[in-house]
Amino acid sequence: MKTLKNLLIISLLCLLPATTAYAQLSEVTKQMPQAETISINNADAEMLAKLPGIGKKKAQAIVDYREENGEFKSVSDLSQVKGIGKKLLAKLEGKLTL
Repeated sequence: MKTLKNLLIISLLCLLPATTAYAQLSEVTKQMPQAETISINNADAEMLAKLPGIGKKKAQAIVDYREENGEFKSVSDLSQVKGIGKKLLAKLEGKLTL
């Protein structure tokens, strides 16, 4: 019984550093800035080209589409722009706003 008690105490002491490390990691995560989002209705081609999967040509196509058709009503409207499909939209999820 005494051995079991000692093993339990040792086990709990071994877990103590893990909980401290988790608490510190949680604090660091809170302090990290959130990923910047880009407005598809306001960004210029240069800003849009910084997005993953969007080069200069696609960025300019987005701006041209917006100028010809007016502001986007939803992020999924980007699929109307030539060269932008569902896969790319999924990749950009969380990086775009209106």
